[in-house]
Amino acid sequence: MQMPRLQISTTDARVGIQTRNAELTYQQPKAEVSIRQPKADVSIRQPDGELRIDQSKARSNLHLKSSAERSRQTEQFGEQKAMEGSARRAREGDELMRIENGGNLIASQAKRNYGYEIDYQMGNTPVHELVNIDYTAREAEINIQKNDPQINITPRYPQYSYQPGGVNISLLQEPSITIDWKV
Repeated sequence: MQMPRLQISTTDARVGIQTRNAELTYQQPKAEVSIRQPKADVSIRQPDGELRIDQSKARSNLHLKSSAERSRQTEQFGEQKAMEGSARRAREGDELMRIENGGNLIASQAKRNYGYEIDYQMGNTPVHELVNIDYTAREAEINIQKNDPQINITPRYPQYSYQPGGVNISLLQEPSITIDWKV
């Protein structure tokens, strides 16, 4: 005998899943920056130095003397000659006091005192050591006024857009169970 048999058949459920990814777009524009650096204000003042040149020794060496120096030398020369003249006259007076000793004293004195000598000395060529040069430099006056940079910034904010993603779940096939008796 045949026994009835139980036959069960099932159909699985089929699920459909559709996904849509999220979309994010992001953009960061660069900021606008402008920098301007003004030049520093600089002023330089150079005071004149002081130059002193003393060439009196060189001029004196060439006998090109100032009137004050000539007067001083002439005074010294006259004083010296006056002293020499006084001494000569005293000496000649002493000689004349001894006239009794004989000799031709008056003629010999006249011969000695006749005429005069001119003693002129040419000057020498001046050399650099005879000229005194003195220079005093003055420090430069430097004033600097710095100018700060001028910086202008215009920020650019980020730009973005977002589309959210999604998931759609659907039942493509429903599950089923079929139970059947088969002989």
